[in-house]
Amino acid sequence: MASLRYKIGFSYFIIVLVGLITSAFAVYSFSRLKNTFELMLSQNYENIFAAQNMFKSLERQENAQLSMLVSDIDLAYVQFQTNRVGFLGWLEKARRQEQREPVKTTLERITKNYNRYISLTDSLYKVLQQRGRGKVAAELKFNIIKQIADTLKEDCFRYLEHNQDAATLTQEKMNKISSDSTLTVITISLISVLLSFFLSASFIRTILKPAEKLTRSVRNISRGQLNQKIDINTDDEIGVLSREFNKMTERLRAYEQTNIHKLMVEKKKSETIVESIADPVIVTDEEGKIILMNEAAIKVFDLRTKDWQGKTLEEVIDDKSMLEFLQPEAIARFEKEHRDLVFEVKKSNGQLYFRPRQTKILDENGNQQGIITLLQDVTRFKNLDIMKSEFIATVSHELRTPLTSLTMGIDILSQEVVGTLNKKQKELLTTIKDDSERLRKLVKELLNLSRLESGKYEMKKEYTDIRNIVADAIKPMRLPFEEKQISLEIDVQEGLPAIFVDSHQLVWVLSNLLNNALRHTDPGGRVHLEVAR
Repeated sequence: MASLRYKIGFSYFIIVLVGLITSAFAVYSFSRLKNTFELMLSQNYENIFAAQNMFKSLERQENAQLSMLVSDIDLAYVQFQTNRVGFLGWLEKARRQEQREPVKTTLERITKNYNRYISLTDSLYKVLQQRGRGKVAAELKFNIIKQIADTLKEDCFRYLEHNQDAATLTQEKMNKISSDSTLTVITISLISVLLSFFLSASFIRTILKPAEKLTRSVRNISRGQLNQKIDINTDDEIGVLSREFNKMTERLRAYEQTNIHKLMVEKKKSETIVESIADPVIVTDEEGKIILMNEAAIKVFDLRTKDWQGKTLEEVIDDKSMLEFLQPEAIARFEKEHRDLVFEVKKSNGQLYFRPRQTKILDENGNQQGIITLLQDVTRFKNLDIMKSEFIATVSHELRTPLTSLTMGIDILSQEVVGTLNKKQKELLTTIKDDSERLRKLVKELLNLSRLESGKYEMKKEYTDIRNIVADAIKPMRLPFEEKQISLEIDVQEGLPAIFVDSHQLVWVLSNLLNNALRHTDPGGRVHLEVAR
């Protein structure tokens, strides 16, 4: 399998190889240029140096010839021989290095003339040895040898010019070779850069194109589009990843179908459960739109089937007061205040009463996703409560008439209008009077209770000392506590301010508390009432 690592390595290898070839060609070109330059330059300058040395040797030989005419002949001749060796050495070196035909001709002419020059110099030496310094030696030197020496100088100078011209040509040739080599290296470098860029772009496109396909498919899947399939047939890691991706999408599609079936089953179960609840049920989402409502709720709000789906409560319920009771804020406020919230719905066959209860639907992060509102039908209990209140009011009113007659009779007997009473009769009459008074207060409290439940009772608030309220509450309770042998302890804090209350109602409350305490305390026990700030 041609892995992605192999492709990356091969791509970089090609790029590095192109760079190395370019560098090697540049090194080779400039190395060849350097070697050629050094070779040609060394040959030209050595030839120039040889021409200059031959010219100098020739001048020293002429000086030696002049010395032979005016000084020691043998010593001057030795000097001539020494410089002759030097001249011949430089001439031989020039002949070995020179390859140009025109210049070879000049060197041949120099060799030929120099051999004659040496021969004539030897002849001059013999003349000087045999005849001495005379006219013959002078004519030989200045008329014959000097002409040959001038010719040699001209040839040496011409040979020098040839080499100087060759050096100039060499310099021009080197400049051209250098320019050509530089242009060639630049051209090859540009080609290498373009080739590297092309290979890099091709490689990046080879990697990025499948990666972009994969990215688009993953993004579409994240949006719920599970019908994605990537057509990448490469054998590298991206190809393997695409094939595994296609397998994953197939599994996701199968899983989605299974989940959809399960969700539909669960949704049907939820709808069935909601429909089976006798009380009205409303389910709303996080935006307050209705997503589920049972038949009982549809009938209560007189809605047509399915007209409520996707709408808010404000859009389907016209009764503004009813909407206020269904707001989560109102229900939460009543629950916080421990108040019972019941609202009334008027129907053609009577009135219905409901107590709303709401439960929040939270996700795993605690975020609210919706609200379930249950309207508990309390109509039957409300009607029973109304019947109870009416019964209490009726009984209270019916008891007041005989109770008034009973109280009047007790008062007449107490005043001994119909006859004198003994001590025992008076005690018995006092007990009956107290019981009738308690019964009168009980009837009054029943009437007040009826008024409270109907909302018609008006509180009579005034500033009252709490001690008076406590005293009024425990006054009728002392005898029952003594009869049951229960100790009643009263502890009222000093310096308490007056309180603004309905004293009769508060006395009634305390009396009920004491009655409860008396009822649930065993004989010989203790009841402690403490009033403090």
